[in-house]
Order: sequence, then C-alpha cells, then structure tokens
Amino acid sequence: MDKAIFRHLSVRLVAEHACLDVLAAPHGLDAAVGPPAILDPSPGAVVLAAGVDTPLARAELLRALGTAGAAAVVFKPPVEPGTLAAAERAGVALLAAGPGLSWGRLHTSLQAAADLGPHEPLGDLFQLADTVAATVGGATTIEDPHSRVLAYSNLGHPTDPARRQVILARAVPEEWVRTLRDTGVFRRLWGGEGVVRVTAFDAPGYRPRLAVAVRAGGEPLGSIWVVEGERPLGVEAERALRSAAGLVALDLLAARAATRARGRGDDALLAVLDGRVESLLTREVLGIAPAGPMAAVAFAPEAAGGPAEEITAARRVADLVTLTAAAYRHHVTCTASDGRAYALVGGPQPARDLAAQVVERAATTLRLAVRAGIGATVDGLAAIARSRREADQVLDLLVGSPGPGIATIDDVRARVTIERLRGLLHEHPEFRELREGGLATLAAQDAHKGTSWVATVRAYLDAFGDVASAADRVSVHPNTFRYRLRRINEVFGLDLSDPDERLVAALQLRLT
Repeated sequence: MDKAIFRHLSVRLVAEHACLDVLAAPHGLDAAVGPPAILDPSPGAVVLAAGVDTPLARAELLRALGTAGAAAVVFKPPVEPGTLAAAERAGVALLAAGPGLSWGRLHTSLQAAADLGPHEPLGDLFQLADTVAATVGGATTIEDPHSRVLAYSNLGHPTDPARRQVILARAVPEEWVRTLRDTGVFRRLWGGEGVVRVTAFDAPGYRPRLAVAVRAGGEPLGSIWVVEGERPLGVEAERALRSAAGLVALDLLAARAATRARGRGDDALLAVLDGRVESLLTREVLGIAPAGPMAAVAFAPEAAGGPAEEITAARRVADLVTLTAAAYRHHVTCTASDGRAYALVGGPQPARDLAAQVVERAATTLRLAVRAGIGATVDGLAAIARSRREADQVLDLLVGSPGPGIATIDDVRARVTIERLRGLLHEHPEFRELREGGLATLAAQDAHKGTSWVATVRAYLDAFGDVASAADRVSVHPNTFRYRLRRINEVFGLDLSDPDERLVAALQLRLT
C-alpha cells in the first residue's frame, strides 16, 4: 500500500468522490483510509462488501475488519441499526452505496481517488488547454468520453478544417466519430495504447494529430487531441502529452466533483425531507445544525403549461428563496422537486416571514403566483420529514382554491385532518363501512324520491342539536324537523341522540 496515499485520503474524501453516504464514522470523517479492496480485510482498506447482505454476515465481516485494521466498509442499503452498532464497536467507518451503483464502477471510482489523492483544482480548463498546447507544440482540444469539447487552446497554432468544425459544434461531428471508430482510432485510444498518432485520414487540409486518453484509476475521464503544426510532433511531444494527461485528469476530476457538489446539497435536503437515512455528511452539506427548532416550507408556482414548465418555475422559485433568505440574513436551505420548491427554515416566525417575502417577490419579479404551505416546527433534522409532509398537505389545500396564498399547518389543521382521513378511506377497503349504513340509505332514498333526509341530518349536526336553529337552516317548522328526526330513527335506524352515531354520521358527510 502507498503510505503517502494512506496518510492523505480520508473517509470524507472517498465518500464525496464516490457519492457515498457515511452512516458511521467511529474515528471521524477525517480518519485516514487507503485504496479499495473487495472483501479483503487489509489494514486501512476501504472494503467493498459485495454480496454481504444479511445482518449476521455483515456483523461477522465487521468483526474481521476491525481485527485486521480496515478503515471502512461499503454496504448496499438497507443497512440495519444492528449493523451500524457493529461498525461502531469494530471501529470501522460504514459507507452506503446507492442501489443502482455497480460494485465494479464503485471500485473504479474509489481507485481513481486513491491513485490521484486529494488535490486542488488547477484552474480554468481553457487555460490548461493553452498550457498543453504550448508544451506539446500544437493546437489542443480537451474532450469528454463522448467526444464533446470541454476546452480548446487559442495560441495561434496552425489548425485545419476538421478542428475548426469540432470547435464550432463544441463536439466531434457524427461523420468524424464514425471515421474514428471505423479506422480503429477509438479502439486504440481507449484500449490503453498510450499516445495515439492519427495520420491516415483522406480529407482536404487534414493535419496529423496526437491523442491520449485521460484516466484516473482506470476510469476514462476524457481525451486530449493536439494538431501537428509547422514542426512534426515527435517523441518529445508524445512524452509531454502523456505527462499532460495526468494534469488534465486532476482538473477533470475537480470539475466533476464541483458538479457533484452542486447536486449534493439538493440530494442531501431531499433525503432529509423524505425521511431517508441521514448521512453524517448531511450536516456539513446543508450547513445547518442537526438539532434545534426548524420547519419545512413548500412553495407551488402556478405556471402555465405542462410538467416541464412547472419544474422550471419551481427551480426559479427555489433560486428566489435562496436570494430572499440571503438578503434578509435568514439561514435557509432550499431545493426543488416535482414542480415544488422546498425550504428548510430555522423556526416558525422566520418560516412565515420568508414565505410572505417570497410570495410577494415572485409576483413582482417573476410574474408568478405562488402559494406557500408551512409545516409544524419540529426539533431537529430527524423529524423534519413530518414537517415537510404537513407543508405539502397545506399546499394541496391552497393550490387552485380561493383564499390566502400562505398558511401554516395550525391554520388549516382541521381541513388537513379531514383530507388525511379521506385518504385513509380510499386506501383501506376495511373502512368501507363509512360509505354504508343508515346515511347511505338516506341518500339513496333522497335520490329516488326527492326527499331531504340527508339535508336534515346535516342541519342537525351543523346546529349542534339545536332543533330551532337546524329547522331554520332547512326552512321548516321545528315540529316538522322533530318529526323528520323521529322518522330517521324509526325507519332508517339512525339514532342521532347517540354520540357514536352522530360522530360516524358526521364523518360520512365530510368524507364521502
């Protein structure tokens, strides 16, 4: 094992590089780790536990890893609480990989991190392309594995129509891709032959060029292409290009890490809002303490068009939330998902204030009508999923209905409870009794004979049993109303003097 790499890599770095969740870190996120290994309990290794998917097998592996001094282990979810405890006892960091990530791809990604170690970005890729061009001696392009142009040099080196076409399109044209594939250039480039010399194309003005694949730990990151200028590109140019590939690999990895970092905040917040297992990196990514009062706020823009327009509008609202929070010095974490924007806010009053500011500014600056639902204030990230569900339920009531554009769960708790019960009624057939019984018979009689039995029951319940008030609601004499109540009991078996019967009847009227 390379001791220098062992000293510099950490649990944090390998988790960020491979997009893993850290579920346990007995020695901290900055504990040193080494290269990956598959089921090999060697000292310092990050062990990929391929095929180890039962609690008993995982506990046994963790004991062996702890004894051998392995630094970390990677499991596929779900990870049981007992496995987390076993990792803590063994002193082994426990990382979780996404179910869609193959073990082979994960090994390649972790090996890339081990090969290159931690590094700082080298700067602008275009500046790096200029540096390569000056060092190797020809016009340079840097491309991704799909032949899309990432950067190109601009130092005045001689070029040819093929390169000009590539730069204008910011990608290698399809006809050139076919030619490179058919002549075996791609096979040689990605097959590990080192620097590839391309000279055999029969095209007007075509100049020879050198190409080299850019890799990290066997993982292809892109390629560098250098067009031959006034002087031939000889052995020294090939050597310089091979060296440049390592520098470009660092920059491409840094660019990829930056892209992942932009998405990690969204992913972390969505994971917390969904109530999924919280990674130890979540606190750092979100920049918010895991404990303390906090609330979820959901925003729904009323965008014209289809789902694509809704998603775009939600992203714009999320950006507006971030800007508004910064302007008013609120600490807010925000993301967008499924046509809605979500914000995590520290406390009830800041949540209402932020919602009001965003709704007002969206109307004036984005020309968007936005509704906002605020969930209950909870204590810490572990409970925020409940606040998010409530924020969504509040928003479901507000969207498409007249009335205020902002509400908290306390403002509409009764209506939300009714909607929850209505959802249970539809999801669980065992509650079908709420659709049957005396009230259903009354409704059938009304529909068949034009009577008003259900209206009588509703008026009685709405008037809290006050016959005079209930009779006035349906415009009949109180004695007539009392007669109807007796008939409802005698003929249909619905006794409204029974509190249980009244409760069930009220639920039937509200939910069906």
